[in-house]
Amino acid sequence: MKDRSMPICFSAEQYGRIEQIAKQRGMLNASQLIEEILGEI
Repeated sequence: MKDRSMPICFSAEQYGRIEQIAKQRGMLNASQLIEEILGEI
Protein backbone atom coordinates (compact mmCIF):
# COMPACT_ATOMS: atom_id res chain seq x y z
CA MET A 1 0.00 0.00 0.00
CA LYS A 2 1.28 3.42 -0.94
CA ASP A 3 1.35 6.21 1.60
CA ARG A 4 -1.47 8.67 1.08
CA SER A 5 -0.86 12.32 1.80
CA MET A 6 -4.39 13.68 1.41
CA PRO A 7 -7.43 12.47 3.33
CA ILE A 8 -10.69 11.81 1.53
CA CYS A 9 -14.07 12.55 3.07
CA PHE A 10 -17.46 10.91 2.61
CA SER A 11 -20.87 11.50 4.11
CA ALA A 12 -22.13 8.78 6.45
CA GLU A 13 -24.46 7.59 3.69
CA GLN A 14 -21.67 7.40 1.11
CA TYR A 15 -19.33 5.57 3.50
CA GLY A 16 -22.08 3.09 4.34
CA ARG A 17 -22.55 2.34 0.65
CA ILE A 18 -18.80 1.88 0.19
CA GLU A 19 -18.78 -0.58 3.10
CA GLN A 20 -21.66 -2.53 1.53
CA ILE A 21 -19.86 -2.82 -1.80
CA ALA A 22 -16.64 -3.89 -0.06
CA LYS A 23 -18.47 -6.65 1.83
CA GLN A 24 -20.13 -7.84 -1.39
CA ARG A 25 -16.65 -8.21 -2.90
CA GLY A 26 -15.38 -10.19 0.11
CA MET A 27 -13.27 -7.38 1.56
CA LEU A 28 -12.91 -6.75 5.28
CA ASN A 29 -13.47 -3.00 5.24
CA ALA A 30 -14.07 0.06 3.10
CA SER A 31 -10.38 0.95 3.05
CA GLN A 32 -9.59 -2.11 0.95
CA LEU A 33 -12.13 -1.07 -1.69
CA ILE A 34 -10.89 2.51 -1.71
CA GLU A 35 -7.29 1.33 -2.21
CA GLU A 36 -8.40 -0.94 -5.06
CA ILE A 37 -10.22 1.93 -6.77
CA LEU A 38 -7.30 4.31 -6.32
CA GLY A 39 -5.00 1.71 -7.81
CA GLU A 40 -7.10 1.64 -10.98
CA ILE A 41 -7.00 5.37 -11.69
